[in-house]
Amino acid sequence: MSIRCSLGITLATLAVSVACQHDNRPPPHLPADFEWLQTTNDPLQWHRTGYVEVITPVRPPTSQDTKAHIAVVVRVPDGSRIIDGRWPVGSAAARVEYAGPANAPDAPVAASWRVLDVRAFEWTPSGRQCSVLRPNHNGQLVGLRWPCSIENDQRASELLRQFVLEQRFASPSGPAARQRAADHLASINRCIACHQPNRNEDRSPAALVQRGTDTEGLFSIRSAFRDEDPIERYRPVDNNRSDANVVLVCPSSELDLATGLCRDGQRPRMRYDLAAGRNANAAHALQLCATRHKLAAFFDDSTRAALQPALVVCAAVP
Repeated sequence: MSIRCSLGITLATLAVSVACQHDNRPPPHLPADFEWLQTTNDPLQWHRTGYVEVITPVRPPTSQDTKAHIAVVVRVPDGSRIIDGRWPVGSAAARVEYAGPANAPDAPVAASWRVLDVRAFEWTPSGRQCSVLRPNHNGQLVGLRWPCSIENDQRASELLRQFVLEQRFASPSGPAARQRAADHLASINRCIACHQPNRNEDRSPAALVQRGTDTEGLFSIRSAFRDEDPIERYRPVDNNRSDANVVLVCPSSELDLATGLCRDGQRPRMRYDLAAGRNANAAHALQLCATRHKLAAFFDDSTRAALQPALVVCAAVP
């Protein structure tokens, strides 16, 4: 077991600033190859260090109070490229959940927001590393890093459960509520099982995560270059509900307005009219076009050529 505590940030390593000295408990004892992580709860730490935020046409869902904001951020080392869908060593990707303003799905991440949860991948010479970070009671982010595998994900789940029960993470005060929180956190740590490469979309009513994945098992990069995607339902409120440029579509049948399902029994997709959004200078359309241009620069020449149709409508965006 080791602890990383140095200046600067490499995602999943997520190195630490002086906040390390504020935790008066020693790091927990961990199995070999598992690392205890600490960092400040700076909501802009990824944006300050060269990560690109990945905006997708269909916005991720939000919490009942609409204050939950989910952002995916990625980084590829300078001079490196994603070739044939494979990310180079030194690349990183994270899904960051924030507490931010209500009813503001297109608001940019701000210094006043709070980080609630981080799930990250880092591509290293020895393979992909997984990590989870959560706030502790001192306002830091703390968590765990491990070599990605289904077996290690299961071991990490039990450690994360233990961290909640030991209150290394900010957690409910009552033992019963704390146990529920611990069990829930352990149950959603299926990193590799969820991020299977080339996973097909699943629009069946029972599916919690419906989008498909790319060669590396990532959801959002693939989605960023599509105008149409399934509707994710892992949070209770649809963040696209008030956007006039979003419509429901059924690829192989008609929409049943009474049930909200397609007549073939599948859930509908959402289609974002990017051209209409661009013409109206809608914030979401401008953010999406900026994402597409930044991401396209990460890919090899043949992939960039294949992505051109998704960039044409954004040609006016530098």
